[in-house]
Amino acid sequence: MNLYTILITLLILCVLVIVHELGHFMVAKKTGIFVEEFAIGMGPKLFSKQGKETLFTVRAFPVGGFCKMRGEEPAFDEEGNLLPKDPNIPIDPRSFEAKSRGEKLLVLVAGSAMNIIFALVCLIVVALFTGHTNIFDAIGTAFLNTWRFSGLIFQSFGMLFTGQVGLDQLAGPIGMVSMVDTFLQSGLVILLAFTAMLSVNLGIINLFPLPALDGGRIFILLIEMVVRRKLSPEWELKINYFGFIALIALAVLIAVNDIMRLAA
Repeated sequence: MNLYTILITLLILCVLVIVHELGHFMVAKKTGIFVEEFAIGMGPKLFSKQGKETLFTVRAFPVGGFCKMRGEEPAFDEEGNLLPKDPNIPIDPRSFEAKSRGEKLLVLVAGSAMNIIFALVCLIVVALFTGHTNIFDAIGTAFLNTWRFSGLIFQSFGMLFTGQVGLDQLAGPIGMVSMVDTFLQSGLVILLAFTAMLSVNLGIINLFPLPALDGGRIFILLIEMVVRRKLSPEWELKINYFGFIALIALAVLIAVNDIMRLAA
């Protein structure tokens, strides 16, 4: 494990997150949502360019990115309390909040869909470089491998929840750097296949019903579709609160596993 491997890992993660956010961006634009900012990286701004509507920025830390849509997040006061909406102020028709549940669902799912598409493209390239010279054969192989990767991810989580695989098998950033180091030594084609698997992984995990993930908001939208009314902000906060506790517990567990691997 060296600086070069760490930088390659950061680059892969950054590309995958940008691809994910690009999915949100494209569908948000298609549905008429005003996108305030599309950022590459996180932290302080290094460079920005104002588009026709959207501000495009490059930020200091290459660890992802974001797509900021108008009306996407609720407003809070300085003490962190949820601010009630003023019924006298009309909702901006181009805000995320103003769109139908179906349109919101499309925007939220688009990020994961783009990750799957990106993985498919990567695997087509892998197939072309590993003996599948016919483009249609390569596309078919890529579809099959994307399906297999998806199945492996669900199978792995199923084994995790049924106790067939221990929680100590979960890997975080340190474990990922170690895997990238191994695949780098096997060649760029193998590394590209691993990138495709990570992209599928990111796409699927983002659909899990946990806060900070698209799946958490999709879960709330699906509840609203079933009950045919909007959940109160208070109920949304309660659902997110319990999900957030689960997410933090999982993050701590992964961090402990990474530290144990590093110590070993």
